[in-house]
Amino acid sequence: MGTMRALNEKGDTNISWDSENPTEVETAKGVFAMYKEKGYAPFRIISRGRKGSQIKEFDPLAEEILFVPPIAGG
Repeated sequence: MGTMRALNEKGDTNISWDSENPTEVETAKGVFAMYKEKGYAPFRIISRGRKGSQIKEFDPLAEEILFVPPIAGG
């Protein structure tokens, strides 16, 4: 079971999927693409409290993916 979290203006949006369920994987993949399109940076979290690594493509076997919103400078 995987979880994707996105930090956004609504707080924390969560999406979960079962890697063995093609419909859930496709839905999560679409959400992943949507956030990337908006400029969010995806990170695969290895385990709680440990540093993750940035990823470029959706991985249905990832336990947790965290999206960080784009940083606005001025």
